[in-house]
Amino acid sequence: MQTGMSRRAVLAGLGAAALGAGAVRAEDWKRYHNPRFDFSFDYPGWFTAADTSENSDGSRFEAKDGAAILAYGSWNAMDDKPLTIEQHEAFVRGNDDYSGLTYRFADAKTLVLSGLRGDTVFYEKYALVRDDDLILNLQITYPARLKDKYDPLIDRMAKSLRYNP
Repeated sequence: MQTGMSRRAVLAGLGAAALGAGAVRAEDWKRYHNPRFDFSFDYPGWFTAADTSENSDGSRFEAKDGAAILAYGSWNAMDDKPLTIEQHEAFVRGNDDYSGLTYRFADAKTLVLSGLRGDTVFYEKYALVRDDDLILNLQITYPARLKDKYDPLIDRMAKSLRYNP
């Protein structure tokens, strides 16, 4: 009986330590809100605002360990007709290196691309909102050596990206 209780206590302690090592407490998160395009997302509190665009379409955040977040909105207009998510993907892929792509998800309103560029992990989410005339963009990069630190945080950041009409 004593042995079973000790094992449970040790396993519970190890589980708590493992969660604490990779998790960020709820109070350590911040929320960014963009007033021009009325979107928001959550990000870990150790990031600091590094730059805001002149036209207020978004902001860049940086961490001391080399990670960065770029969040912005853009009008989805090409010849007076909004791009489909497939057309937006072709546009995006034409402007950067995606040879290290390891993950892709697309549906009618969302595109996610992730992979490696050299020794940097990239994660990009694009979401069509507001009758497809607005694209929300969330781009996260971090050194590949910090994959264990950042991979668990990507899901919360990506899921929190939302249009706030």
